This record gives sequence, structure tokens and C-alpha cells, in this order.
Amino acid sequence: MYTRHIAIAVSIALLLPAGAVLAKNYKNDNPGKGHDGGPGTGIEIEASISFAPEETRLIRDYFATSPVETKPLPPGIAKNLARGKPLPPGIAKRYLPGDLNARLPVRSDYERLIAGDDVLLVSLATGVIVDILTDAL
Repeated sequence: MYTRHIAIAVSIALLLPAGAVLAKNYKNDNPGKGHDGGPGTGIEIEASISFAPEETRLIRDYFATSPVETKPLPPGIAKNLARGKPLPPGIAKRYLPGDLNARLPVRSDYERLIAGDDVLLVSLATGVIVDILTDAL
């Protein structure tokens, strides 16, 4: 009976390390976007909001025929004016003229602003600049 216990103990001692050797060495060098950096689904969706070509044409045509006097932005603020960044606090901004805004498609979650010579498309929810129409004025 004693030999039987020894044989079982030796078998277990030999089989346990073999399981560890045969197990897959999972190292997540390239974490996905799943929960806790797990592998994720492999599906990435990217949405981009920007001025439509028709909006760009209407805005540029409007300001070509109806110039508006603007003050240039200070260099530090102009440098921080970028797509994907929040609208800088204290920036001198103005709304588009009412007759131009009436011609443009309605964007309920965004506002169009004038800053310097640029027209900005800004998210109302986050205050992030979504698109910039440079030198539009």
C-alpha cells in the first residue's frame, strides 16, 4: 500500500510541471481595445465630423462677397487652435452672420464660430474643435 502512495505522488509530481510547459505562454504585447486592455473585438470604428464641401463653398463665397473685419488672434492662442483640442478659454470668438447661418445645414450638436480669419466647427457637448476652415475670411 505504501508503494502505491509513492507511485501516485511521483506521478503527480511528474505531471504537474508538464501541464505548465504545455500551457500557452500568453503575453499580451499588443493589447487591444477590449476591457482592461484585453484583445478586444478587432473592429475599430472611426467617425469624423468636418465641414461638408457645400458648407465650405457657402462660407467662402459669403465672405468673398461680404467681407467682415476681424482682428488676428494672438500667436499663442492661434498656435493652440487645432482640430481635436478644446477651444482655448478667453478666445475672441464670434458667431457667423445670421443670413449665412440660415443657408448652412443645421447641426444641432455643433456650433460654427469665427476666430480670427478662421471658421471653427465646435462640439457643444465638449467644447472641442472638430474642424477648422482656415483663412475663410
